[in-house]
Amino acid sequence: MADTNTAVNDPFCSFEAYLSNQVHIGFPAGSGGLQPGEAFHVMPGIPTWMAATGVVLIVLVSHLLVGSRQGVDRPRAGWRINLLSFAGLKALVKRPWFPLAAQSISLALFLLVLSAGIFGNPKGNIAPVLTWTWWWVLLIFFVLGLGEAFCMVCPWEAMSSLITSLSLKSRVKRLGFERPWPKWARNLYPAIALFILLTWFELGHDVTHSPQATALMGLAMVAMAVLAAIVFEKRSFCRYSCLVGRITGLYALFSPVEVRSISTEACLKCATKDCYRGNDTSTGCPTGLFPGSFNENSYCTMCTECVRACPHDNMAINLRPFASDLLSKTRFRWDEAMLAIVLLALTSFHGLTMTPQWTQWNHRLRVETGFGPEAVFTALMIGMLVAPIGLFWLAARLARVLTRGGDVPVARIFQAFAYALVPVALFYHLAHNCMHFFHESQNLLPLLSDPFGWGWNLFGTAGRTYRPWLTMNTIWYLQIIAIVIGHVYGVLVADRVARRLFPDRRLAVRCLIPLLATMVLYSAFSVWLIAQPMEMRSGM
Repeated sequence: MADTNTAVNDPFCSFEAYLSNQVHIGFPAGSGGLQPGEAFHVMPGIPTWMAATGVVLIVLVSHLLVGSRQGVDRPRAGWRINLLSFAGLKALVKRPWFPLAAQSISLALFLLVLSAGIFGNPKGNIAPVLTWTWWWVLLIFFVLGLGEAFCMVCPWEAMSSLITSLSLKSRVKRLGFERPWPKWARNLYPAIALFILLTWFELGHDVTHSPQATALMGLAMVAMAVLAAIVFEKRSFCRYSCLVGRITGLYALFSPVEVRSISTEACLKCATKDCYRGNDTSTGCPTGLFPGSFNENSYCTMCTECVRACPHDNMAINLRPFASDLLSKTRFRWDEAMLAIVLLALTSFHGLTMTPQWTQWNHRLRVETGFGPEAVFTALMIGMLVAPIGLFWLAARLARVLTRGGDVPVARIFQAFAYALVPVALFYHLAHNCMHFFHESQNLLPLLSDPFGWGWNLFGTAGRTYRPWLTMNTIWYLQIIAIVIGHVYGVLVADRVARRLFPDRRLAVRCLIPLLATMVLYSAFSVWLIAQPMEMRSGM
């Protein structure tokens, strides 16, 4: 049997070793996560009755929503409220210094993380908690309310812009080769690969507990952003390869905020196209979008360059109904579809690695195969990636069998219905992050007084302990409500996709049967995960 110290240093088996030693006592005050010789906190899962109620609701809404929706699908624009109609906000966004001002706070926090991670004491360091328990967790809440607004304040983009523009005000490039991004990489697969790699390091190598590893990961993101900005045109890294931008971009299809042109006709008649090409004071759209033709959030970083560049004052920042892009989507892409399923798989995988069942499987495989912890972890992670993809592909094949009169191939069904998984993944992600943030985020308060772990007490909070922000009951209700809401929107998107692919309502319903059954399984698995006792630690 492993001792306690061995368990902490081995992220592949720490849960089992701690349980066997009957250790429990939460996070020590001022801790940035688990440290050698310290204990973790096991949070109980939601009650059985609540989990059962959640599953029943998921099954019922799947039946009721589809059964109540009749007729042919018709595109609906929905309401819009232009936030730039408020003169004060419009004047602020139009200022040339607005981008750097918006990025200044996140840039300062990022520099704090780098400094603390590299120069601070590994124990009682602010870098892991600020990065993984606050930024990485709150990022998903940020996306839900504001879309890709994080990209607007991104510290990596700020540093690359400062370096390539050699200016605090202008974003116009003065340093760089402006080479085109390779054609083979003009998709989301580089971002998907980075996301998988980050998850492997985060969970398999305990990055979230290491200040130095956290800082080095931040430096790696800066290096990639700056190098790509110098070598390639515009912000190609942001458009194709940034894992944070592409994850938030896919989730932003659900967001109630958008940047759009007011009049498409005005865009098409414009002779200069400054919003796209740029001018003496603006770079134009850094991801190469033309406001007159794009109609969804995926690749818009909300940088507002188009607002400042447009000579006709034809740009708007709109409030709109939730899931507008998902419900109106008519063009489906393989890379986006794969990212949707990978997001669902890896967010679920993160929750799974915190459960007792994970420890049992991990230990059994290591004993029976003789492989080391890294090999077993990697194999289980690959299995968790392959299983949802394979299950969804089987559902698409069955849907094809049930709709032979519709003449829609399996690949098209798989590709289109994958977008219905975006709200399912998003709201499980929110449910999982509710647990982390509302149960762990108070650990930041002692660290604010001593961010480097050097024994400071700047604000009088060092060494103190604080209760979680919310009670367990409240967190449980938030989690189950989030999963049910995500499933409801997933069903609505699936129904809209089915009616687009199959104008014949009977074929649309037949197509939905296996795909909705699969979505019910995914959502029920999400409920099962939050019903398990969880090892609390900094992370996703």
